[in-house]
Amino acid sequence: MAAVGLVVGGVSLASQGPANNSNPLVLNLISRATAINNFVDTGPPGFSPGDLYVFSDRLFAASAPNPQVGTDDGRCVLIDPATLKFDCSVTNTISEGGPLIAGEIMAAGELTLVPGTTSRFAVVGGTGSYRNVRGDASVDLGPPEGPHELTVNLILNP
Repeated sequence: MAAVGLVVGGVSLASQGPANNSNPLVLNLISRATAINNFVDTGPPGFSPGDLYVFSDRLFAASAPNPQVGTDDGRCVLIDPATLKFDCSVTNTISEGGPLIAGEIMAAGELTLVPGTTSRFAVVGGTGSYRNVRGDASVDLGPPEGPHELTVNLILNP
């Protein structure tokens, strides 16, 4: 239903300049839902604070929507049932291949789970080549199955 994907979709890190605070690496991506797209009702029946939303989405470069370039797995805690506001943590696993560098990028933030809304996230770290990454991302939600449009600003260098 929602994704916060952060992947270097079809671009080489080395060819994108400094990717620093004044010149971040900007990525335009899309995500599509998988069968793992579940709500876990932890409290009273129906939506209530503390309920969980767990998802796994497939990631693609917006400029080349095939092949898949990674996955994005998240867990979100419902904060406000009236607005469907969730607090989320997402792990983005990037596949090795072509110009891609394998690794993981972590993001955290508030998601409003309503098609047509835009939510913002902080890029909070990663592993391997992404161990010093920081930045921000936004996701424009489409229909539950996607696609969802993602814009990511990555800072890889001081």
